Amino acid sequence: MTEHRSRILIVEDEVLIAFSVKRTLETYFLPEIANDYEEAKLLLSHKIFDLVLIDISLSGEKTGLDLAQFINDNISIPFIFTTALTDPGTLEKVTNLKPSAYLSKPVESVNLITAINLALANQDNIFKIEIGKQVYYFQSKDFLFAEADHIYVEICLKSGKNQILRTTMSYLEEVFPSKYFKRINRSIAVNPYHITKIVNDKLYIEDRVFKISKHF
Repeated sequence: MTEHRSRILIVEDEVLIAFSVKRTLETYFLPEIANDYEEAKLLLSHKIFDLVLIDISLSGEKTGLDLAQFINDNISIPFIFTTALTDPGTLEKVTNLKPSAYLSKPVESVNLITAINLALANQDNIFKIEIGKQVYYFQSKDFLFAEADHIYVEICLKSGKNQILRTTMSYLEEVFPSKYFKRINRSIAVNPYHITKIVNDKLYIEDRVFKISKHF
């Protein structure tokens, strides 16, 4: 079983800096690079990342601050700002966006890796689902998929301690952290981290095969 290495998106418009940061992170993480807001938005919309490293002053119409706002509104994963700007106006905008950390350039490798590890560790990996008077606790990485059957949903876990809940897929979609819970058809939602492969409209998780519906 390979250890899960966190995926980091580096958003930096200076190519040499971007590659230098990527080399620094490759020992511990799976880093990818985007050079501007549009490229970052496209990657974040199509791939799963655990954290984003954002240079505030990106070239182009939209800055790193806009990207942070997009992440807060749509994905809710942690992000860290890197910048050479330390004026009060920028700092105020930065604080309002609630980054996990704010590092001034040039960033030292050890500080960067420490900040990333802290941000990832602080993520809430255990979440709870309340159904009536019952409260269920799940660990996000343990969740494989959910399968609905009439008024029940079976939560299938890697640990094998499956739970059958009297609830709906729509309710689970609201309460599960969205990065770990993706609907692929009317009765199935999967944890993208456990997908082993996708072939045409079929998706594989462990020994199960699911059909992906065009509507999801």
